[in-house]
Amino acid sequence: MVQEPYFFLSYARKDDRDEFVKRFYDDLALELRRIGADPAAQPPFRDVEVLGLGHDWARVLGKAVGHCRAFVALYSPTYMSSEYCGKEWTAFWERLQQHRRATEITNVSPLIPVLWAPLHAALPDEVARLQYNESGMGEEYLTHGLMHILQTDPLGPAYRAIVQKVAARVQLAADYLRLPFKSGLDLSEVRGLFPVTGQRPTAQGTGHVQVFLAAGVADPLPEGRSRPEYYGRSPREWTPYHPPKNPTVAHRAQKVIVQEGYTSNIEVVDSELSGRLDETMENNQTSVLLVDPWVVRDGTYRDVLADYDAQNRPATGVLVPCHESDEETVEEALWQDLSRVLWRNWRRRNDPHDPLFRVRVGPDEFDSQLAVMLAVAQNRLMEMESTTPFRLPGGPPPPPLSGLTIPGPSDPAGPYPPSADPRPAPPASRNSPWDHGGHGNPQEAAGGPSATRDQGLNDDDQ
Repeated sequence: MVQEPYFFLSYARKDDRDEFVKRFYDDLALELRRIGADPAAQPPFRDVEVLGLGHDWARVLGKAVGHCRAFVALYSPTYMSSEYCGKEWTAFWERLQQHRRATEITNVSPLIPVLWAPLHAALPDEVARLQYNESGMGEEYLTHGLMHILQTDPLGPAYRAIVQKVAARVQLAADYLRLPFKSGLDLSEVRGLFPVTGQRPTAQGTGHVQVFLAAGVADPLPEGRSRPEYYGRSPREWTPYHPPKNPTVAHRAQKVIVQEGYTSNIEVVDSELSGRLDETMENNQTSVLLVDPWVVRDGTYRDVLADYDAQNRPATGVLVPCHESDEETVEEALWQDLSRVLWRNWRRRNDPHDPLFRVRVGPDEFDSQLAVMLAVAQNRLMEMESTTPFRLPGGPPPPPLSGLTIPGPSDPAGPYPPSADPRPAPPASRNSPWDHGGHGNPQEAAGGPSATRDQGLNDDDQ
């Protein structure tokens, strides 16, 4: 049986920071049941309740937009500047226009606008011609929008009246009309009516984040690791925090990304990482690497991460989780190994002015630090004059870690005498514009072997 969502809720995720959208969605579904509309056989659609790990989100959304009976759009400045809200609205509008041409029914509209927050900019003609207010919705709604009413008096008569009005419109359209289906709809291929040409979007970039996982598995465990409970059959099942349990770090990252108003995909890091990062830049998307520090002792991961380290990626964040109760992972030797593989980026670890490289991120910090990382990466993406990455000057690969002697407190000489350090410092004139390292010896600024040998890891790594 073809699924026909009773209604599709179209909204900008940034408008749901405090779950007011979810509250309205739940109240609307409850009111529909109260007035005798039973959408149980064809449940309404809200993206975060349907999209899961591994889903092709553009096609899942497209299928729902292409088959839903009614379409409720929460208008706001953020909605009108969102590319994908524009794609959803446009795809459903085209279905509606096709139905009207075939039937000449115009007195019932399944496209139901709701003023979520006051609009200040001009709207596309097709959007502006649809009424989002009617008698009984009140002056407060027209002036401040539904979100304001929900924030100030969620149990009051004004909010209840609006929910009842919207529910009645949804029921009439869903039960009376049968719009033609648009099967195989892929929203990524739809040219939306907004953002309006010439307007700068308030949401940076496309609003999509590509997440790459570099993590171990339970069988075989990463070299030197003896705790299988933190891993599963694939890197997607990595749970770095204690006690190891769901949600996985991938699931937790996606939850944060949704809360911040973006969509996301999860991929496992492989030898094609550099090319995939190029693609995200070309598509005007940001990216995040979630790195298990133990994988730097694996030859394949080590080479790929070292290659990443040699590139300028100002719209990519790196986050390395760690839990203080995981005795194996808090050992200094592991973090020194990581600093040798990502030695160019290591200089900016935990820099408060450059939050795109974060190490030893605890469970209480993960959500907030990832949220900041997303915002900064999106801003930098918009600031870049070109999205074509360039490669920093080449150098010898990182030294092999197998059998590497890690200097301890009683071994001040370290693995390399100062005169034998195999890595030349990069020329200062080619440093990335996003680097915030100090002046002087670039090796020491980067946290290279000499800095690690003399100082160990800084307090800010904690």
